[in-house]
Amino acid sequence: MAETRKPRENVRLPALSGLLAFEAVARHASFSKAADELSVTQSAVSHRIAQLESRLGVSLLLRVGHLVSLTSHGGDLLPHVREGLDCLRHGVGKVAGRRRTTVRLSLAPAIASNWLIQRLGSFQRRHPDISLDIVVTSRNLNIRAGEADVAIRFGHGHWEGVDAEELIPVRIFPVCSPAYRKAHPWLNQPSDLVRATLLRQSMIPWRPWFAAAGIDLPEPQDGPSFSEVSLLIDAAEHSQGVGLVLSALVEQQVLEGTLVRLFDVEQRSDRAYYLVTATGPARLAEVETLVAWLRSTRERG
Repeated sequence: MAETRKPRENVRLPALSGLLAFEAVARHASFSKAADELSVTQSAVSHRIAQLESRLGVSLLLRVGHLVSLTSHGGDLLPHVREGLDCLRHGVGKVAGRRRTTVRLSLAPAIASNWLIQRLGSFQRRHPDISLDIVVTSRNLNIRAGEADVAIRFGHGHWEGVDAEELIPVRIFPVCSPAYRKAHPWLNQPSDLVRATLLRQSMIPWRPWFAAAGIDLPEPQDGPSFSEVSLLIDAAEHSQGVGLVLSALVEQQVLEGTLVRLFDVEQRSDRAYYLVTATGPARLAEVETLVAWLRSTRERG
């Protein structure tokens, strides 16, 4: 029977980064996949393992071309490394589980105030252990650099270094307040808009909607212009004119009757609101929870 050996208390442990790199390479049988998981370069993984081997005085891995295998020393060490890392993860998880976890969500003002806020209570009721840090900005934060964990962006879905999936398709149509509609009874067809006050915002030009309505009109040069879509929506609610809006941003107002749709014509946009996350290693469980909830909003509408 093999003799049970007691651990040597005076053994100096190698750096944790090297043990993590060794376990990842052994599990994937690949330096590149280990590098992706650890969010470092392949050369960094190679350097960490070289330091570990130098510290132990033995070779742990054999690398021939793209093939990676364990040496006998590596095979002896691997189960102990895995056991130790599992123990560390368990301990860290217990401590981390005692506090609320914060996930940062970035989105523009209009979609935050006119779409997210109406649905946010559902997330908080389902996941009281997760705190959302909601960053409202018109700037696309750098998710890869950790400025946000998840973002909702408007566009065509092509942003470098991130994964994007369509979350909210967009339809475009004109709206006004009931009071404005009553004060302008001659607004009966799209061509009548030449006599109305048209509210403008650069993200939603009027001319494509004119084309969808079958009328040949240039882009309006008169009428209030707003830097933010949410301000345009507020102006329309306050009877300052007719606004061209994105469907997702006026659901509640149309439902409650503070805004009314004009005509039946709508423009199908080639842009949409996208759910954006970083490309790369598996996300934290809390981030996955937020992503799953946002996806579920598509089913609930």
